[in-house]
Amino acid sequence: DLVRQGKVRYLGCSNLFAWQMAKAAGVAARLHLTGFVAGQFLYNLIHREPEREIVPAAVDHGIGLVCYSPLGAGLLTGKYKGLAEPPQGTRFALRRQIDGGRFWHPRGLETARILEEVSASSGLPMARLAIAWPLRRRFVASVVVGVKNAAQLAENLEAADWDMPEDLWKALEERTRPTQEYL
Repeated sequence: DLVRQGKVRYLGCSNLFAWQMAKAAGVAARLHLTGFVAGQFLYNLIHREPEREIVPAAVDHGIGLVCYSPLGAGLLTGKYKGLAEPPQGTRFALRRQIDGGRFWHPRGLETARILEEVSASSGLPMARLAIAWPLRRRFVASVVVGVKNAAQLAENLEAADWDMPEDLWKALEERTRPTQEYL
């Protein structure tokens, strides 16, 4: 109704399961309603689980992905390099109390180490690589970044105007790909 009234231009969803996106698309098609055009999901080099079901469902139904936390709450910037725990009083330490080990776990730390290696060998900042990686995926419409100041915003926006070279993208893609659970 809001789309028909001109009050809303596009519909989107956030954090739905793939079956919910598919069901919503089917209902919209059956009833000749406006369907989702975008879905916002946690998707980055550490958290690639959406590739299993969310991405195929989104692609199948023409829904663009908007990725949040492309920097893994700062872990993929090099800010916490070499630390066993995030320092007390940091935003990351607070977030760990709220949503647990979303990023700070063995796989997340290993991913940050891999990104650090690729960054060092290419001479490019970790943050630029971490933001540019999902933007190179055809199904990704945009990324959502959180910043503390204008300088961070400017640095993060550079990734959107930069085309990541194939060799760097492949290095990150292959080395951070989740293991397959079954054939």
